[in-house]
Amino acid sequence: MPEDTSTNNKLVVLFVMEKFEMPLTEDALLSICCTENDWLRYLYCKQVLGELIKSGFVTRTTLPGNNASLLSITADGRACIAYFYNELPLSLREDIVRYIKNTRLDYRKKQEFVSDFFRNSDGTFTVVLKIQDMNKVLMELKLIVDSRALAVSIRNSWSETAPDLYRSIHEILLEN
Repeated sequence: MPEDTSTNNKLVVLFVMEKFEMPLTEDALLSICCTENDWLRYLYCKQVLGELIKSGFVTRTTLPGNNASLLSITADGRACIAYFYNELPLSLREDIVRYIKNTRLDYRKKQEFVSDFFRNSDGTFTVVLKIQDMNKVLMELKLIVDSRALAVSIRNSWSETAPDLYRSIHEILLEN
């Protein structure tokens, strides 16, 4: 493995991004590498992520109508990880691949099915539900409900109900 810890950390981030095969939010990437797994320390991960973006190995894309941004590995980043692939220990590569295999769908849902709520001046709550892909919001639905408990329940169930709701709306509106 290369002697430079910063280089090692960059390789871990690039390997994770390549194996996920989808753009990730910065929060998701930090959670994956630092919180849910102990592959990197948080501050080191933040630092190398900035360096990878600056060097063109990772790109940041801001989602329209949303404050979030997605991070994607570039062709140069893929070439870099391909070149240094054997510098990452086999056990670490296997651990990363196993983790991604088990969690990829959950992360996709978290990023594509976004939900939140806020309190209105009249005491009701507005629940905002979105289905988005990497480049645009496909559907945004706002519901006004009477209680915070109902708003929380809707927000929490959104990632499971979003695909069926989208399919139903699509069939009703677009396939008649």
